[in-house]
Amino acid sequence: DMRNIFFIFLMIFTILIASQQSFKIQPKYQQRHFQLIDKWIFISMETVTKAETEEWEIIYQDDENIETLSFHRSGSMSYVSLEGDEQKKGRGTWLIKDQYIRIISKSDTIDATYKIEGDILTLTTSEEESEDFYGYTSVVQYQKD
Repeated sequence: DMRNIFFIFLMIFTILIASQQSFKIQPKYQQRHFQLIDKWIFISMETVTKAETEEWEIIYQDDENIETLSFHRSGSMSYVSLEGDEQKKGRGTWLIKDQYIRIISKSDTIDATYKIEGDILTLTTSEEESEDFYGYTSVVQYQKD
């Protein structure tokens, strides 16, 4: 029957047209966020504690303070750190919105701003003063491996 043939042709044509439509997977993050996907080596951490007087502490990478962070395209991350004789390894996830990053590993959540200039990643975290703790700002820098 001619109507059935026309109907089948119309279905095939519709399927072909629909399959031509954009079914591309869109990236989860903007292109500039992909710069983060790499292995990063700890350079330094500068912490300013807002006590009665501001207290500054700077820690540099040396044989006693080594850390690497790896951000993966899947949204997972991993880290290895050595502080003195204590080695820590872990995995977690990372999320980005604009210049903000959230890193979640086990029961720890770090909310920070991030910026990449050249091969340097800078993570900045801040906490306001509370009844129990002084406020602080920490700036941690990593270099692309």
